[in-house]
Amino acid sequence: MLSILSAVFGPHRAVSIYVFLKSWWLAITGAIAMIAIVAGLLLLNDDGKHEHEAFLTVAVLSATPINGDLKNGVIASVRLPDGSATSITSTESPIARSVGTEACIEKRVYVASGEPRYRFKLPRYCEAS
Repeated sequence: MLSILSAVFGPHRAVSIYVFLKSWWLAITGAIAMIAIVAGLLLLNDDGKHEHEAFLTVAVLSATPINGDLKNGVIASVRLPDGSATSITSTESPIARSVGTEACIEKRVYVASGEPRYRFKLPRYCEAS
């Protein structure tokens, strides 16, 4: 490697470059790898666009206040209309207080993947539809 560097940069500069690379090769390789990983995540990630599909009233299987207080939010397991169960979290106090034996949820579908996501909404949204 020293002979290649010497042919390209000259003998004195080649030794300095060789010593620098020998000392810092692990840090340089790690930085290049991190830049490649971050660039790959940014370029290959979808835009996250979603579409509203429906407001649904669902049965609540269990609800637990976050940190023991509803003003901090709620974590609830709900039964979806297709019969499956899922867990939904809300950190908004008015919405958390509206979760009882039934709850209003919004079904959103991601455009690229078609994957459904759910989030709690205030009961007035389910009453309007």
